[in-house]
Amino acid sequence: MSRAGVLAAVLLLAAACGSSSTSSQPSPTSTPSVQASPSRSFQVATPDGQVSVSLDGQLPPNWPKDFPIPPSATAAGSGSVGGSTSTGHVAVFSTTTPAPAVFSYYTSNRTLTTTGARSVGAGASYVGSTKVTAPYSGSVTVAGRSEATYIVVVLSVPGASPGS
Repeated sequence: MSRAGVLAAVLLLAAACGSSSTSSQPSPTSTPSVQASPSRSFQVATPDGQVSVSLDGQLPPNWPKDFPIPPSATAAGSGSVGGSTSTGHVAVFSTTTPAPAVFSYYTSNRTLTTTGARSVGAGASYVGSTKVTAPYSGSVTVAGRSEATYIVVVLSVPGASPGS
């Protein structure tokens, strides 16, 4: 994960915890930013597209029931990816299990094939991200924040295009 990717994940999770600060929209080559509102929704602008998340405790429609999550994790919300060349489902889970243990759960999970695992930090400052290549296509990002660990999963929707 690049430093910009780690920064984006940390900013994403800081916004998820109810921050009401905002930042300006980046140019296509700048560092990702976050816009948050007190309603526990937030947006992340990146050069690859816009991710909008609502922490309402509901997973996206048609979320795969067999996607692995740690036993102590609960649904925290869902979102969407816009402005990219592919369509995806975004799900957010939370747990009190330490972030490094949650990240290890994904990188050592025998039901998933992952590549490019990267992590940085420790404790509440830990962020880890990995691509998922089978049986799903997408990514998992895990980050510690205060007393919680957040798991952000983006899964590609096969055969779908943006706006469909």
